[in-house]
Amino acid sequence: CVAMALASFTAWGKEEKTLKIGDSVPEFTLKDANDKEYSFKLMLEKEEVKVAVLFMGDRKVRKDANKWARELHKIYGKRKDVVLVMLADLRNLPFFVTEGMVKWGTKREKLPVTILLDWEGKVNLKYKTQKKKTDLFIIGRDSKLLYHQVDKYSDETAKQVTTKMQDDLQENDKN
Repeated sequence: CVAMALASFTAWGKEEKTLKIGDSVPEFTLKDANDKEYSFKLMLEKEEVKVAVLFMGDRKVRKDANKWARELHKIYGKRKDVVLVMLADLRNLPFFVTEGMVKWGTKREKLPVTILLDWEGKVNLKYKTQKKKTDLFIIGRDSKLLYHQVDKYSDETAKQVTTKMQDDLQENDKN
């Protein structure tokens, strides 16, 4: 499993304070569109993994989260020490959208990352994501939050994120 991307799609719950740098992040287990189960804790425990990146947001920011996933996959997709994961917050889907439709659409997109489906938005609530925005979390092997970015994709924000990731990967190499 070279790289996985977690992009999660934030729900419309009330906004709370976000996690702080150094906080332990909540563990979770979710399934993808093929009903394969993924445990975030087990992803981090793989010997070669140093950092994980989670992309989270609701369907209103899906295109932006997809851009983050594609761009970071270009840089880190072949590295075994980086896990990329997209989490889809599906709480606020229109009533007529079925589970089958979501799974079909997710598979059809063919993103270069794994998309995990957060049907009830519980993971997004635990991570205190912001509505109508893409939340990007960089998490260390020890499950501690290293970085949190809430912003649309731009070359400038991408540079900030990749610089932070390089710093974290180099720091991890020293230890």
